[in-house]
Amino acid sequence: MTARQNGGLANEPDWGDFISDLLVDVVDAAGRVVWVNDTQAESLGLLPAEMVGLNIEAYYAPASTEALRELCARSLPGGFITTLELDLIGQSGRRLRTLARCRKFSHAGQTCFRLIKLNLGHVGRVYDDLQADNDLFRRIIADASEAHWCIEFLEPVDINRPREEVVDQIFANRSIWRVANPAMLALYALPDAGEFRSFDVRLYWPRTPENEAFVGQIIDANYRIDAAISSDRRHDGTTVNLENDVRAEIREAFLYRIWGNCRLFPSLAQTI
Repeated sequence: MTARQNGGLANEPDWGDFISDLLVDVVDAAGRVVWVNDTQAESLGLLPAEMVGLNIEAYYAPASTEALRELCARSLPGGFITTLELDLIGQSGRRLRTLARCRKFSHAGQTCFRLIKLNLGHVGRVYDDLQADNDLFRRIIADASEAHWCIEFLEPVDINRPREEVVDQIFANRSIWRVANPAMLALYALPDAGEFRSFDVRLYWPRTPENEAFVGQIIDANYRIDAAISSDRRHDGTTVNLENDVRAEIREAFLYRIWGNCRLFPSLAQTI
């Protein structure tokens, strides 16, 4: 057999040795450990013999345990395969974030699931940090007393076009409310904020001469401007003028998002 016929390898490797790079356990339909490899046991600070017979709650994080319990309870055909994100908890409390390939099979007459997991390591820690940052920023925005908003363009705007065409695209291209915090919804006097993000952006921020001028100011300021005035429509149909600090996300000459914080235009706020 040539190297090409052998997958490009001159010598046949010991394929079974590759499994030692992965975390593997086998659990039965009741969620008890039937078998575990040395790599997984060592990663958790245990011996394989200590893990056999344990319930999955002993070393899987609660959310992962719930996902596995749900998997075990389902009526699935033999050979069924799925992929799950599973977190394991070691003896020291250290969390291991993994990506698992789960296969249903029969062993000694009982239904089992083989869970072959890749430890995400640094990637998993970065993911956790990003998730924590995202949760924090969401809380900051949600709890802010000032209104925050973000419009996301499902059809990005080509900002290389003439100014008038860019203005037209900003109003014509499909867009959604990506962010609108409770303070923003209060400015619009919405009785029920639950479905706000499903509403057309133009329902509350219509295309009017005032808003065309507002967009023109944003363009002229290179998509970074403070105290720009927009003319918005409240839920009851009345018009309200808002003072906005606006920023934007632009990539390769396409506008993907505009966002900002806003408040009642000072002259109006003084009359309320």
